[in-house]
Amino acid sequence: MTDTSKFQVVVIGGGPGGYVAAIRSAQLGLSTAIIERERLGGICLNWGCIPTKALLESAHVLEHLKKAASFGLKAENVSVEFEQVIKRSRSVADQMAKGVEFLMKKNKITVLSGDAILKDKSNIEIKNEKGETSLVSAEYIILAVGAKNKALPFLPFDGDKVLSAKEAMIQKTVPKNLAIIGAGAIGVEFADFYQSMGSKVTIIEFQDHLLPNEDTEISQILERSYKKREIEQYLSYAVESATVSGAEVELVLQDRKSAKKEKLKFDKVIVGVGIAPNTSNIGLEAIGVKTKNGFIDVDAKYRTSIDTIYSIGDCIATPSLAHVASAEGIRAAEDISIRNGNPHKVSIHPLNYNYIPGCTYCHPEVASVGLSEAKALSLGYEVQIGKFPFTASGRAQAQGDTTGMVKIVSDKKHGEILGAHIIGSGATELIAELTLGANMEVTVRELANTVHAHPTISEGIMDAAAAVFGEAINI
Repeated sequence: MTDTSKFQVVVIGGGPGGYVAAIRSAQLGLSTAIIERERLGGICLNWGCIPTKALLESAHVLEHLKKAASFGLKAENVSVEFEQVIKRSRSVADQMAKGVEFLMKKNKITVLSGDAILKDKSNIEIKNEKGETSLVSAEYIILAVGAKNKALPFLPFDGDKVLSAKEAMIQKTVPKNLAIIGAGAIGVEFADFYQSMGSKVTIIEFQDHLLPNEDTEISQILERSYKKREIEQYLSYAVESATVSGAEVELVLQDRKSAKKEKLKFDKVIVGVGIAPNTSNIGLEAIGVKTKNGFIDVDAKYRTSIDTIYSIGDCIATPSLAHVASAEGIRAAEDISIRNGNPHKVSIHPLNYNYIPGCTYCHPEVASVGLSEAKALSLGYEVQIGKFPFTASGRAQAQGDTTGMVKIVSDKKHGEILGAHIIGSGATELIAELTLGANMEVTVRELANTVHAHPTISEGIMDAAAAVFGEAINI
């Protein structure tokens, strides 16, 4: 075991929560190290957010080429070079990882490679790939250890027929007949990608809708769009059992409403049924850091039961989103800075979890912030709804992409934006305006009165806000 190295802050985990926390700590003048067992950037950058979007972009370009004739263009003999699609995705992820490595050097952050185990509230043992150990100490520790894909107990990942999200993005060939279990963001994004690449795709979802956490109207629009693309949907179905045999995976499904059972066979199955925090075997119990259902307990400042140890991101019970982890990392670093006597450098407010945007990058894109209509009603609000369909958008018509709408859920009494929901072209970019508006307590009247450029997709936001009052001009 080598000599101890001392830092003011040590971050365990190099994902979008961890590396952001490390950068902000360094910016605030704290001597900082980060420990990562694989590559900086974590799951999101290397195996999640970034490479999946690169895959989807290839799929979307392909879909555009298929529709070239409708734009008066010829694109003949368009074909998929699947290995190159995968290679491009990995190249994009690699480039972004190199960018994070550069940021560590720029901010003079010490990068330590290996598995980390907490020995006590100040000391961390690191074991590298050769089995060698070293010890670092810190005044403050930030745990950003993330999460991993959940497997079904009767259908473990094998990397061949039964795939996690990570394995699904590095296949060598396009499966002919593909099942996707789970219709959250991971499931519907892979359905979009593989259908475009040529797979016959079947989505199986326990709940009643695709993207079950979204507003029901939005989910229904996506379901109709996927139906047109011949993506089969088994909604409100449970996977009762599975058998992997030879070249096939047989799934036994049960309709939750009728109890009817069906047997279906597939070449491959992608399982996207959620994540589990990476909190085992890192020494939490031994030193007294409290957890609940595997997630690390934290207070409003992200301090654990040992108040010099913080935790952020997917390993705590907050929304499992990269941008949430980053925002939490900044706030944890700034709390440490305040405790070190530097309050003048800190101006950020507590994170408002009521208005966190969520995005799904399928086609059509889906994005939302705040409450769905059903949730707002269940909380007792008297709601007013404003909608604007993209069929009425000049820009959407020009783009040849009119599927979807903007839906705003507002409080009738005060005009507060309770929630906003978008499905359609550019939804994941458009949601930022509504997120800002909700966080800054902009009313729907103020939003309706804000002049938006014409012709743009974003005009749909202005018209949806005006529609709350029955004043939309373009519908």
